[in-house]
Amino acid sequence: MTIYNFSFGSNMSSSRLLARLPEAKRIGTAILKGYELTFDMVSTDGSAKCSIRETDNTDALVYGVVYQLNEMEKSILDEIEGPRYDCVDITVELIDGERVSAHCYIANTVDDSLLPFDWYLQHVHRGALEAGVPNHYSEAILARQSCDDPDKTRAAREFAIHNNKNHQGTL
Repeated sequence: MTIYNFSFGSNMSSSRLLARLPEAKRIGTAILKGYELTFDMVSTDGSAKCSIRETDNTDALVYGVVYQLNEMEKSILDEIEGPRYDCVDITVELIDGERVSAHCYIANTVDDSLLPFDWYLQHVHRGALEAGVPNHYSEAILARQSCDDPDKTRAAREFAIHNNKNHQGTL
């Protein structure tokens, strides 16, 4: 069975996702209409992570990346995303116009007062650039307010993911 995941947060970055699921295959950039990107999921590390929410704004859309996963990778991703996200079936449109049924993770625990860590924002921004989203979308991600991670070791490890050349060219 073919399983597609629509990643709109830090997993848009192939360096980030392939560090977690090295066998995943990037299918392409996609759009989910009628939703907006948020940074309000309450993470276990005390920061905010990405989510999406439906909106009545007819111009709203979320860019993301569709990855093909196998069942084992889907189970691993379910565990990584954890109980603070609901796995939801959606239909997205690839940039070439093809519609794809996929799953994504939508937060069920939110707090608008939290900020994402700077390294997390970097993952999301790098993923947006890699996906080739419009400049205004990637710039809006980078313009979000963030905070420093008090765990400097974790921060260094997360920033280093983008310097790992092992995942370059595996798209």
